[in-house]
Amino acid sequence: MKRIYILLLCALAGLQASAQSNFYKLSVGAGAGATIGFGDLRKQVLSPAVYGSGDFYFTPYVSLGVEGQLGRIKGGDTTSSYANFNNKYKAGMLQAKVSAGAFMNHTYRHTTLKKLVRGIYVGTGIGLLRNNITERYPEVNRNPKIDQGKRASWDAFLPLNAGINYGISEKNGYERFVINANFQGNLTFGEGMDGFDQNPLFVKNTHRDIYTFTSIGIKYKFGPVGYFKR
Repeated sequence: MKRIYILLLCALAGLQASAQSNFYKLSVGAGAGATIGFGDLRKQVLSPAVYGSGDFYFTPYVSLGVEGQLGRIKGGDTTSSYANFNNKYKAGMLQAKVSAGAFMNHTYRHTTLKKLVRGIYVGTGIGLLRNNITERYPEVNRNPKIDQGKRASWDAFLPLNAGINYGISEKNGYERFVINANFQGNLTFGEGMDGFDQNPLFVKNTHRDIYTFTSIGIKYKFGPVGYFKR
């Protein structure tokens, strides 16, 4: 009888443990990647950028955070034409993200595949883009009729994220480091990204400027501990 009682206690403890996990509520991160600008010029160019981030976790799979970016967005072609731009941009954004793990059952039967699937996420938010055009068509051609854009401007934008997090746990089971791969598409609400603003003499302006940022980075988790049950 005593042995059965002990086995029942162990089973109940195992069920409770499988339904609860502990996690750090804060993280900071950094990474690097490449941007591509889709503006009023036909040719797109890969350009470098870096980012830093900070996040608050409501659960291990739902977060709200801020991100800052610094880099370049380029486009056009100076070899076959003089249509080009070089934007030394800065961007800041507030974003919410939800991972697939928020909708999955959790047990101690972990596999690498399950861990990868739980880390897949999507997210969105609102951002502000600071454009600093250092090179564009008028600097080469000197045609004032085409110089209708602004060198410096601000554009609000909508960031759309899809990516994956892979956590590295400590001995106590808490995730301390997270490796992250992210694709971000940014739809701007202005025309300042490429320095060509409503430019019918030279380009056909039919859509808002967009830029993408594909990155790899790492996050460090710390701070107060939260408890997640499912």
